[in-house]
Amino acid sequence: MSEPTYYVSFWFREVLVPVDGSESSLKALELAVDFARRYGSRITVLAATYDSSEQVRKAVEARVAGRAAYEFKAVRLDGSTSPANEVLKELGTGKYDAVIMGARGLGPPAGGATACVDCGCRPGPGARPYSF
Repeated sequence: MSEPTYYVSFWFREVLVPVDGSESSLKALELAVDFARRYGSRITVLAATYDSSEQVRKAVEARVAGRAAYEFKAVRLDGSTSPANEVLKELGTGKYDAVIMGARGLGPPAGGATACVDCGCRPGPGARPYSF
């Protein structure tokens, strides 16, 4: 890498990782863990679910396996909001430098299943989305 690590670390100080327990969202989490280990990024994991977030929390704990510190935020969806709205609301705090998320989630809720991380957010002009 031609850039010093300390320079790159300024780009990824605070990273938001929306997860739903899907393999795609957990791969995004692994990338965030790598950023945390390499650049000192602080990770916030956001789980917006229609049912209990405990299953997602356990999947996150297993995937991180103590390799990095993270904050876990759980939002219980009640039909008046969506995973996309919750991600955007969290981004609206202005705290984050980057969002790392999987391209495919668990899909739309069926009978109260966990919410989808594929939130319908579209990258802005010039953005280059990455897919896992």
